[in-house]
Amino acid sequence: MKKIQRYLIALVLSVTSFAGLNAQQVNTLYFLENTPVRHYMNPAIQPISKVYVSLPVIGYTSMWGGDYSGFGGVTMQDVIYKSYKGETITPLHPDGDKKKFLNTLSKSIFIGDDAQINLLSFGFRIKERGYFHFTLNEKMDGGVILPKSLYEFFLDGGMKDLDGVNSFNLKSFGADMALYTELGLGYSHEINEHWTVGGKLKVLMGQMYVAMSNKKFDMNLSTDEWVLTGNGNAYAALPVEALPETFDGNYFSNLELPSGTDMVMNLVKPKGWGGALDLGFTYKPISQLQISAAVTDLGFIYWNKGRKYSYDIDGVYEGAGDLKYADFKNEDDKFDSDRLMDTITTSLENTYKNMFHQTDASDGFVRMTNAKLNVGLDANFWDNRVGVGVYSRTKLFNKRLYEEVTLGAAFRPVHWFQIAASYSFINGHWSSMGAALGLVTYEGLGLTLAMDYIPFSYAAVSGKNVLPYKVPGVNFALGLNIVIGHSSDKDKDGVKDQYDQCPSTPKKVSVDEYGCPIDSDGDGVPDYLDQCPGTPAEAYGMVNEAGCPIDSDGDGVPDYLDWCPNTPKEAYGKVDEHGCALDSDGDGVPDYLDQCPDTPQEAWGYVDEHGCELDTDGDGVPDYLDKCPDTPAEAIGFLDENGCELDTDGDGVPDWRDECPNTPKEAWGYVDEHGCELDTDGDGVPDWCDNCPTVPGLKENKGCPAVKKEVRNLLKKAMQGIQFETGKATIKPVSYKILNDIAKVFTENPTWKVEVQGHTDNVGKPDFNLGLSDRRAQAVRKYLVEAGVPEKQLTARGYGDTKPIDTNKTAKGRAQNRRVEFDITFEEVTVTEVLDQVQDTTVTVQPIAPDSVVVAPQAATPVAE
Repeated sequence: MKKIQRYLIALVLSVTSFAGLNAQQVNTLYFLENTPVRHYMNPAIQPISKVYVSLPVIGYTSMWGGDYSGFGGVTMQDVIYKSYKGETITPLHPDGDKKKFLNTLSKSIFIGDDAQINLLSFGFRIKERGYFHFTLNEKMDGGVILPKSLYEFFLDGGMKDLDGVNSFNLKSFGADMALYTELGLGYSHEINEHWTVGGKLKVLMGQMYVAMSNKKFDMNLSTDEWVLTGNGNAYAALPVEALPETFDGNYFSNLELPSGTDMVMNLVKPKGWGGALDLGFTYKPISQLQISAAVTDLGFIYWNKGRKYSYDIDGVYEGAGDLKYADFKNEDDKFDSDRLMDTITTSLENTYKNMFHQTDASDGFVRMTNAKLNVGLDANFWDNRVGVGVYSRTKLFNKRLYEEVTLGAAFRPVHWFQIAASYSFINGHWSSMGAALGLVTYEGLGLTLAMDYIPFSYAAVSGKNVLPYKVPGVNFALGLNIVIGHSSDKDKDGVKDQYDQCPSTPKKVSVDEYGCPIDSDGDGVPDYLDQCPGTPAEAYGMVNEAGCPIDSDGDGVPDYLDWCPNTPKEAYGKVDEHGCALDSDGDGVPDYLDQCPDTPQEAWGYVDEHGCELDTDGDGVPDYLDKCPDTPAEAIGFLDENGCELDTDGDGVPDWRDECPNTPKEAWGYVDEHGCELDTDGDGVPDWCDNCPTVPGLKENKGCPAVKKEVRNLLKKAMQGIQFETGKATIKPVSYKILNDIAKVFTENPTWKVEVQGHTDNVGKPDFNLGLSDRRAQAVRKYLVEAGVPEKQLTARGYGDTKPIDTNKTAKGRAQNRRVEFDITFEEVTVTEVLDQVQDTTVTVQPIAPDSVVVAPQAATPVAE
């Protein structure tokens, strides 16, 4: 443990100037038009290649390390430098200038990270104006904020004022770091020569997340005691099998999970899911100037496998004592940094071992991704061979904005070779130079190399110059892609082939912004070929290769005025001012072809090619009078004055094929193609008077089947025998025998569909009566089902007092109204027996499909009140 803590101070000092190697977008790439990965900056930007495939990892990966704080940013030369004695020292050395180092720091130091490693990505152009992108990346997003007070604490040993109290505000100390896999599908579309829009929808699979923020964190130190107070939150979603539900100071002191916790890393199993969106556009007010803007990584991840901890920091602890340089010399009279570290870390260990007190914990939390705003402005000159511009990248982190602005210039002598140089500054602090190189063949590989912060000097470690010395960070990008096709300017007219609508313009011909030769009169013939300038707009598209109006049919009227451009030679001299052949009678047949002049106006459109009236069906009635123009030959002689077939009996079957004339009006719509009455079920009852036309029945029962006499008697007996407990839906045992007999009848007639209907009198509240009748009907149905009747054969419904069959003003009438009815619907009935009418039992025939019979005995049903 002490060996780890020994390097704590050195780590805090150096982390500002060397944050670690991580992938990050390189801003200088914005000025390389031939690199296919610029859509990461703005989803509206389209690659010039028709197709690209990014190779795994090296398709687009960059390495970054440094301070992102802007003013107050630190470089390696602020941490490691030569003393006046020639020794390599740090600010901790007695000869080091601590005050100078602290003056370089801002109030809070932000060490940012925006890591991205390409796993799989490709894109392709759609119909010249659209471009699809598919991306699969591993990303790390976040950063660490270190308050300046933390540096003051370490550099002064916490004891700058040995006689007073040393106060440190560490509230801003925090971290927010997420590791996740990003699957994206993007599309951009060039609306016109000015506007291009794009978007990318991304699915995020979270793998790891750690964060900490403080609402309060104060440290007041003296030689006698250290007082720490504060509170805050910690978030964790780690690739381990378990997270502790609680923690304390010993947990952090031991730097190990509780006993039994599995520390096996599992980055494949997701710890959370989320989504994000990229949106952007580009605008070209003129072809040489482009404005772009985009919002990227706007989204969230729900860490369902994570845990949020709330904690308090409080306590008073033994002071660190009076630390002096002279106390830490070894036997060679040299400064012993290990002894100093041991002294400080021992005090630290005793301090933070008991300072954390967890207050509560909860599972799962939502964290937003760190959105970025990317804005660019670039201008191009000399046929796009030279470009200059500015690119701004603003990142939102921990409710603060961090902006990086890059000025750039690009040189593009040919499409396959481009270089760019840049100068960047962060939050207003001038930084350093950058450069980029793009080599893209027409068919093959595209290589991209870029760096935003070029280190021109390095610090030596173990005798080797390996650490960038005078820059706040290092950002190196490498991209290797397979590319197919590109946008160029083959005709050298100053307009790229991607936007050139006339890609084969001859040399030295003036062109417009679309790359097409200028056509002053707009007739489609460029000025350098036009022998008839000043062509009116009406003639556009109707000029010859020399730009002169043409007269295709030679009738003396130019095509742009000629409404009838195909006039035959026979009509020459017989055309009007519009070039159309004359038609004196207006029948649509020109005079030079009309053999039947003076056609009446009613017949216009109903004449043949000779101008004579048509009679298409040959029924003797000309088409312009014929309201039924497709009369068959068999119907001739059976027509009225309008040429339509006669139907004397009005049954819809014309007389010429009606084998059953004089069909009564009631049978209209119920006859076959010969005009004879239909009898679908063959029971001798025509469909038009058959209430059950699809089920064979009895003539005296209007075509419907009758229920057998013994069934009617059984139902009548059931009406007298089914009894319930008073005010309840409980069937009394005395009813079981009759219900079993009914169940037997229904099971023997499986094609019947039966609705059990419950009814009451009007005594009591209607809502109660309705509910009681429904429950009793359901009880009867349930009994029948349990007795063997298929469940699908039965339904039940209560009607309350809505359907009385007798007056409710007398006890006898009310007893009649308290009843149970069985509504029998016939799907298929084979009853051939004619049944006698059962006394006191009403059979109601309902003419609906499927046909149904309601058996409703009129005698009072002995149900309880």
